[in-house]
Amino acid sequence: MDKILIVKNVVKYYHDKVDTLALNNVSFDLEKGIVCSIYGQSGSGKTTLLNLLGGLDSFDSGEIIVDNQNISKLNDDELSFFRNQKIGFIFQFHYLISEFTILENILMPYLILNKKTNKEIINKAKELADIVNIEDVLEKYPDYISGGERQRAAICRALINDPSIILADEPTGNLDSKNTEIVMDLFLKINKIKKTTFIIVTHDEKIAYKSQKIIELKDGQIVSIRENK
Repeated sequence: MDKILIVKNVVKYYHDKVDTLALNNVSFDLEKGIVCSIYGQSGSGKTTLLNLLGGLDSFDSGEIIVDNQNISKLNDDELSFFRNQKIGFIFQFHYLISEFTILENILMPYLILNKKTNKEIINKAKELADIVNIEDVLEKYPDYISGGERQRAAICRALINDPSIILADEPTGNLDSKNTEIVMDLFLKINKIKKTTFIIVTHDEKIAYKSQKIIELKDGQIVSIRENK
């Protein structure tokens, strides 16, 4: 099976008054088209790792190859373009822009790349909204829909450019148990329909064990990698 992600011997320090080792010789790879959870308690290094995979932070040594691109070789402009084209981000907070409608928020990554919309991309946004059951709120503004609907809009926004990989950082952290189940089930549904690769950072064991692959971190090191067939 094709590899969407290869991580080789990654070391990350935070350089402050005292150097702190955040990730210690982390290595793993990930097959294209699966749902993977990076699981661990607070301080384990999981969000640090996700930020490195998305090119949001630099690392001290090692290699990260995303969709055959060694991201450590890219300059800032190349990395920004690569992120917007190849990686979709979903965070704990939705980060929708309140002045724009839900449809406009979903289209935002496309607009950054292409400057203007067309009928095809608008229809695609509507199709994504239909998959996650928010087709009825596309003309509303974020302040006038529920938290669960806002997070589902953020999922559509992450998918609009057909990224190679979706990185989700505690995406259900602000949701109640009902909406947590809904969002995770949507990830699995989208993965099945579109074959999108998901990497989900979570401290929730129930979420982790819905994934096909579980990478457990502790104190900046991988302690186990499990397949969940």
